[in-house]
Amino acid sequence: MSMRETFTDLFKRTTKTAEGAPFAGERLCRCSPAWPGLETTANGYVLPAEASGHYSVLTNPDIGPFVARCTGCQARYPHPWVIPAGAPMPFDWAQE
Repeated sequence: MSMRETFTDLFKRTTKTAEGAPFAGERLCRCSPAWPGLETTANGYVLPAEASGHYSVLTNPDIGPFVARCTGCQARYPHPWVIPAGAPMPFDWAQE
């Protein structure tokens, strides 16, 4: 099993909404100023995301299943980003 398959199995619904639509649109940010905030989703939970000089293992598009989008217009973020330290864990057992 590849690393991408492993992460995709562990973190469900990362690139699509619950309705099956794309989580982020493949377009430029329409907000002013651009990219006012970033978010991602995993297992049905919306998590904060932040721009970075590098990807993490989970956010690297060649390995991990995560997608970041603009909190305003939902455009897909095209640059490296990470899930910040201290973000809530995206599992039901961790939310209880």
